[in-house]
Amino acid sequence: MIPLLPPLHSDELLYSFLARTHWLNFTGSPKRTLDELFGNRNVRAGIALQSELGALAAHLPPRRRMTAERLALETTLFPYLTAFQPIGVRIWALERLTGGGAGAIHVRLGLVAGVVRLPVTLRYCPACRAEMLAQQGELYWRRAHQLPGLLVCPDHGMALADSHVRPGMANQHEFIAADVTNCPLDPPPPAWATNREVMKLLGDIARASTSLLTKPPSPWPIEDWGAHYHNALRARGLGRGNARIDQNALQDAYLCHFNAILSMLPEATSGLWLAGMARKHRKSVAPLHHVLLRLLLDYLPVDESPQPFGTGPWPCRNPLAEHFGQPVITECRKHKEGGKTIGVFACGCGYVFARATEPGSRVRVLDLGHLFDARLQELLAAGTGLRATARVLAVDPNTVLHHVARLGLPSPWKPRRRRETTPPPDHETIRTRWSTAHRNNPNLSRQQLRTNFPAEYMWLYRYDRDWLNDQPPIATRPTGGGSRHNWPAMDAAIAANLRLGAAKLHERIPPVLVSRSALERTIGRPNWLGSRLKKLPLCAAALDTLTEHLEIYQCRRIAWAAQELRARELPLVVWRLRRLAGLPDICAPTVEATLMATAVSAE
Repeated sequence: MIPLLPPLHSDELLYSFLARTHWLNFTGSPKRTLDELFGNRNVRAGIALQSELGALAAHLPPRRRMTAERLALETTLFPYLTAFQPIGVRIWALERLTGGGAGAIHVRLGLVAGVVRLPVTLRYCPACRAEMLAQQGELYWRRAHQLPGLLVCPDHGMALADSHVRPGMANQHEFIAADVTNCPLDPPPPAWATNREVMKLLGDIARASTSLLTKPPSPWPIEDWGAHYHNALRARGLGRGNARIDQNALQDAYLCHFNAILSMLPEATSGLWLAGMARKHRKSVAPLHHVLLRLLLDYLPVDESPQPFGTGPWPCRNPLAEHFGQPVITECRKHKEGGKTIGVFACGCGYVFARATEPGSRVRVLDLGHLFDARLQELLAAGTGLRATARVLAVDPNTVLHHVARLGLPSPWKPRRRRETTPPPDHETIRTRWSTAHRNNPNLSRQQLRTNFPAEYMWLYRYDRDWLNDQPPIATRPTGGGSRHNWPAMDAAIAANLRLGAAKLHERIPPVLVSRSALERTIGRPNWLGSRLKKLPLCAAALDTLTEHLEIYQCRRIAWAAQELRARELPLVVWRLRRLAGLPDICAPTVEATLMATAVSAE
């Protein structure tokens, strides 16, 4: 047992607790500390997550009741990092931390390739520092201060300071305790610490993130989070059509609320993650992004009679204005056009744009404003090239040429080519062509005549259909009496071909999914069986039996990938199996279990 075990302080990080234990007992090599704490000197010191918690709990005094599960839930960032993961991922991650084999946990939780990264420097709060020295007589690292996206202390609302400890740059097996040397007194505050709006937003983020450490939400499947946010956004007037989210309005609302902190918190910049959270979730999202969207939902009132473009103010989209992206537009003029609701937004800088609420509608610029004209003249006077001018003005080169011609400005560039318009065809000319074609080919049916003269037929069909219908040749309608099919014989023959096709598909290397469409293609009848299955009961039964479930197919892919890796003499690790088998980041529990079992069996 450990000779001297310090008390565990409130909200103390396990890394900090082990560092103070090392300082009290083992002042020598960090390897000796690992031997005494874990019984294994190859364990790495983890900040957010610590592996081998089961071995650590076995070396701690039983009277302290520090079980492996308690250490994971109360002294690491595990509750925060898995707050929005499904129950299967939570259980899997907890087993890896407590039982060993936690090498893939950072990849599985999105900490390696995600946009939001863990802090590289241990942080502390100057106010918390003073309280620790006054109450405990020593310093320690708090869990809440090491959460991603936190820039202020959730308790004091004071800007966090970076310590002199960067675990990634030091010995990977060493636990470094907080002290007055690496946590200096009165560090200089950042420039944004005097901005009340910024401090309020950062404080909201800090408190919402810290609450996930002690009260994480109930585990939901990933797709349920997408449905939850989709319904919540529509209830706040951000819906479009019958079942969509107005992504432009969502981006505007997010920008209006969080614009003040985007420069000091790049992870909060709205991008694909914000649009993806309002759609069907196919992969996990960083907890910080969940926190930001939940704060936005708390900020937006539930609208009983939703406005098509939100309540405003709306951000200006003029890239040449100093207030670009800031909510300065206070009025939106709405009107109906072609069954669509159009909103026209005019800014004081002269920039005017319009957008519709219907799906597929894009932002349409109506007026670029006087800033565009002035900047264009400056670039022309400076001799800037056409494409460079277009990049500065955030438009395409043709738009630049159009406005140069509109303003009558002299330019060294080649003018835009004018399109030659063809005069509209004459009714009598098209009618004469069709009649002449019929007189020259009296034996052709209407369908054959249409094939030979498609342009004339299509024009008459669109713009002169009544006249066309009265002209010979008269369209003939199909009559009955055709040959009848022997459906029972066809049913038996096609069912036998389906079984042969399924056997061929199972022999394919690499494996392919034995789906209904694949079977139809194999027998040479793509998209043929769908409307005829009522007459082909043997084929319907064969399809039900032969088609392969996605989970079974993915397990076949895992077995093939393992065989390939063995042939290449490569190790059977999870990431190699997943990549070669072509599996998504998160699969069904049975597939994940097969994947893990295949990797473990290789060891």
